[in-house]
Amino acid sequence: MYLPSLTALRAFHSAARLGSLTAAARELAVTTSAVSRQIKNLEESTGVPLVVRQGRGIRLTEDGRTLLRDLSDAFDRIDEAVDRIRRPASGERLRVASPPNFASAWLVPRLDRFRARSPEIEVILIDSSDKIGIAARDRLVIEWGVFEDDATTVAARLGDGEEIFPVCGPHVCPGPGLAGATLLECDKEQDRWRWPDWQTFLAATGLDDLERGESYVMHPRLLYEAARQGKGVMLTNMTVARDNLASGRFVRPVDETMRIDESYWVLMHRSQLGLPHVAAFVDWLKDEHASASRGNF
Repeated sequence: MYLPSLTALRAFHSAARLGSLTAAARELAVTTSAVSRQIKNLEESTGVPLVVRQGRGIRLTEDGRTLLRDLSDAFDRIDEAVDRIRRPASGERLRVASPPNFASAWLVPRLDRFRARSPEIEVILIDSSDKIGIAARDRLVIEWGVFEDDATTVAARLGDGEEIFPVCGPHVCPGPGLAGATLLECDKEQDRWRWPDWQTFLAATGLDDLERGESYVMHPRLLYEAARQGKGVMLTNMTVARDNLASGRFVRPVDETMRIDESYWVLMHRSQLGLPHVAAFVDWLKDEHASASRGNF
């Protein structure tokens, strides 16, 4: 009996799980056309359609959903079998994907504390401006939003829902309050985190009659640095802003805040549960976030 290639099965599994050929190509370090070609080969070898293209994404057929479920189980068993015979390394490497503003303002300044706590674990940071998969055993993903556990992913929340409010450098806002301020806007086409925009914030806080100044629209990863350089006012949350508020680098031009359910989460593949280096980093991350939330900068 002819079996499809493992490459084709991996390509389908990645694309089906992520819902995108582009995301699968990024995860597998190949081109999008290569992923598409492998899925087409798999469909030809099985004789059934597995995916339907929808804009930039894909939708699974009934046969595709069945194959995804069975492949997920099979790949998990393969991973477990390899783990049982793998010799422990003298050190462990952990890749952590993070939103750029969270990494710059919160995670990077604290990494020395993790290194002092677990010097045998090497942490490699990845920019998660684009959707990152949770398939690899050496990868954690820090995400903004609201998440639930599913068949392959475990989601752990870092703190409660956040407050959204404006910050800027000292003396940046002409005042009073936000009057005449330059507002730093997130480019919605680049913002996969669905970050609150100024229109939503101003309406929610009763400031929608504000006489607005100029606006700069930019990629999410640039907002934080633009605010630090005094280019205008950005919307942020307490996790990202806390250290800079404490140091005086940022100030809050108005007291109004907008409470939301979204917060930061750490996501991991179920196969990572119980791995000592993963547990060490997740425990440290929770402890550090809790300590910062209590005001222990």
